[in-house]
Amino acid sequence: MRADRPDARAVVESVADPTTWEPWTPAEQPESVVTGCARIHGRPVALVVSEFGVAGGSIGATAGARIVDAVRTATARRLPLLALPASGGTRMQEGTPAFLQMAAITAAVTEHREAGLPYLVYLRHPTTGGVFASWGSLGDLTWAQPGALTGFLGPKVYEGIYGEPFPPGVQQSDNLHRLGLIDDVFDVADVRGRVDRVLEAID
Repeated sequence: MRADRPDARAVVESVADPTTWEPWTPAEQPESVVTGCARIHGRPVALVVSEFGVAGGSIGATAGARIVDAVRTATARRLPLLALPASGGTRMQEGTPAFLQMAAITAAVTEHREAGLPYLVYLRHPTTGGVFASWGSLGDLTWAQPGALTGFLGPKVYEGIYGEPFPPGVQQSDNLHRLGLIDDVFDVADVRGRVDRVLEAID
């Protein structure tokens, strides 16, 4: 099954209450992630949404700094945080600065959770590499898109290292759900309702 790949704008429109999206990142500087705040069934929620159309959603120094700023803003405002990554991982061509951002994002998310604030993750197609291994796998609840490629090594990297392809379905969200690594798998259109139910339960 091939998963759909909606862009960041479509994801935000699917999740947020109409006209409530407040971007925290400048629209005139496209990057592989957009951040901001919106209401979901009336509750304010901070959002971090990957834009796969920009460099395959890869996270470099600038994109990483945006995420760190967004997580810290969410913590300061006492907002629940919803991450919706779709990324090939770290922007390797940027070298060390990009890799250091993964540690910074992880630290910011850890501080958010230690402040007693919810961190929810919805893995979109695909979520691999350092994004999956760091902030993509730290959710209090981790959900995923059906049929999404999810895991640390992408199939091309694996085949390049080991000289053979992955067994079918190994790096799919549905398989990781069966193994207990993902809490549930459902369409992006259902994220809005799931987030509402979780936040209502913990209010």
